[in-house]
Amino acid sequence: MEPPDARAGARGAPLLLVLALLLEAHPGSKAEVRLSVPPLVEVMRGESVTLDCSPLGTHDYFMLEWFLVDRSWARHRLAWAELHGSKLWDKDLSSQGRSPPYQLDSRGRLVLPEAQVGDERDYVCVVKTGAAGIAEATARLSVFAKPEAPEVSPNKGTLSVMDDFAQEIATCSSRNGNPAPKIMWYRNGQPLAVPLEVNSDPTESVLFWLGSQSIAEGWVREGDSVQLLCQGDGSPSPEYTFFRLQDKQEDVLKTSLEGNLTLERVQRNQSGTYGCRVEDYDAPEDADLSKTLDLRVAYLDSLELSTGEELSLSLSNSTTVTCSARGLPTPILHWTKDSAPMGEDPTLSLHSVTFDSAGTYTCEAYMPNIPLLSRTRSFRLLVQGTPELKAKETQPKAEGSWTEGDKVTLICYARGYPEPKLTWSQLGGSPTEPAPGGQGWVSSSLTLKVTSALSQDGVSCEASNPLGNTHHVFHFGTVAPQTSQAGVAVMAVAISVGLLLLVVAVFYCMRRKGRPGCCRRSEKGPPPPGEPKLSHSGKEQPEQTGLLMGSTSGGAKHGSRGFGDEC
Repeated sequence: MEPPDARAGARGAPLLLVLALLLEAHPGSKAEVRLSVPPLVEVMRGESVTLDCSPLGTHDYFMLEWFLVDRSWARHRLAWAELHGSKLWDKDLSSQGRSPPYQLDSRGRLVLPEAQVGDERDYVCVVKTGAAGIAEATARLSVFAKPEAPEVSPNKGTLSVMDDFAQEIATCSSRNGNPAPKIMWYRNGQPLAVPLEVNSDPTESVLFWLGSQSIAEGWVREGDSVQLLCQGDGSPSPEYTFFRLQDKQEDVLKTSLEGNLTLERVQRNQSGTYGCRVEDYDAPEDADLSKTLDLRVAYLDSLELSTGEELSLSLSNSTTVTCSARGLPTPILHWTKDSAPMGEDPTLSLHSVTFDSAGTYTCEAYMPNIPLLSRTRSFRLLVQGTPELKAKETQPKAEGSWTEGDKVTLICYARGYPEPKLTWSQLGGSPTEPAPGGQGWVSSSLTLKVTSALSQDGVSCEASNPLGNTHHVFHFGTVAPQTSQAGVAVMAVAISVGLLLLVVAVFYCMRRKGRPGCCRRSEKGPPPPGEPKLSHSGKEQPEQTGLLMGSTSGGAKHGSRGFGDEC
């Protein structure tokens, strides 16, 4: 890795974007997903890091996952999130033993607080958008660390100016720098060309160390490959013997001139003391040609829970669940519920459970100083009981402010176990389906027009399961008629009354002795053709007498009255 100053230009330049494209794996599919991910992110140790993974374009829904890639190219899932549009609906995080733990922001970006040298890895983002397919992209994180102040250890032995070979004057070392710092020697402000530390005579000193990066305090993870390096200062290169001390006996592992030993996929039983000895028979008798170090293999077994993958409890009941872990060094246990912390205790206590208590509980074991060595075990709590019901109007109004024909959408939410079913007192309700946001809620909606009939009975929805049912009634109060309908109603009533009066008048006139023309006789003008003519004396003409006298009862009586009274 190049030193930080060699990358200064790269850090100041705009980050390139990786466009990851993967077509959906169905024949003939043309859907695609593209991601915007920075291929390289460089930070200083201690800074906060945010890794972005954004699908290009507009997506109403997508699921996002973050993975960490270890040295063996195995993937470890760090986070999972479900996003609707730009809003984060649900998420799940695994700390993988990192402290402080990984985080997700509201846009699904992975956040690493206080970057550490051990965070220098590849991070893979995977996005699934349903019909549009799946895509993934990788971001590489480089963490630079300023080396600590150098330490100089002078050679306390006697130096001879008569010798013609290089002699060690002092040793300079610096710790915790990334990348490995370059050490320069100066004399009176002028740089020195330091010769290689090679002794042309007998070997006098031996260095023995772990070539693989140890995690902390000499610990390595079980399954990692470990390299032991040994170097003497003699010339020519001496022979090296690697051994393991068991019961104070040397168990020789390898003898070679290379000065390195690789232990592939170390196991917990390989913890112990390892040594390197330089076989140089020309070395001084007082030279210490053997060095040892302790190799400590960290491991963590699978977790055990005192319950199965599902646990059912009735409302208001209580229980405890125990999580057991075995590992070295001693792991720390903590519980989470749907990613929210619940406490650091092997025993989880659940008191007087409610529907809010339902969900996924996870026990995680981790070791603060050993990243990527963690285990999780989960169970799902199901709370049984009569359904809980909530109601909502999309455009609520006070009772009495509704008008005939107003359109309204009613929504009912319910939860419980077994999962409740929602029904309506009116036709047209949508099927029961999971509500956005999860948490065990289901919902159903009904869209209708408000009528005066609804003002009396309202509209009810019911949530039911085998353990019982709950219902809610939506009330609308007095429903006012629409303005246009009221005018039409008044006009219709007026027309109906007028027609009724006209019919009554006609019917009344028609009933007069079966003579339909009676109403006209009250007029001053001449009688219409066919009517009897009266003489000046008020008597009928002779040819009409028989007609007028045809009735000697009612007709005579009525004939003595005025026609205006008849009509």
